[in-house]
Amino acid sequence: PPDSADHIAELMLNFEPPLPGFTTWAADGHGFGFADATVSERVRGRVKRSVIVAVLGRRVAADLLDLIERKGAVAHLTYWTEPVDGFGQMQRTAPAPEQRDEKPQTQPNPEAKQ
Repeated sequence: PPDSADHIAELMLNFEPPLPGFTTWAADGHGFGFADATVSERVRGRVKRSVIVAVLGRRVAADLLDLIERKGAVAHLTYWTEPVDGFGQMQRTAPAPEQRDEKPQTQPNPEAKQ
């Protein structure tokens, strides 16, 4: 639930050893559990949710989940873990002409027939 996202993020920001980073965003939950939904959410047919994503090693993930369960227990908090086949950051390069909305410069072909 959104009202718990700040508390979970605070636990993550203060985790030892420090986490390399994580991402949060707002989402809509669709499902059958509307017992705690607001009237507005019942009318909309979805509940407000927050999503937190972190790429972590298995041991760190297990320790973090344990911490959240102990210090940030939240009703209806759902989590999952899954393998990540790759993770990294792209190196900055100059954008290609197509990405700058410019026409690529062409070199004249001396063998082209006029």
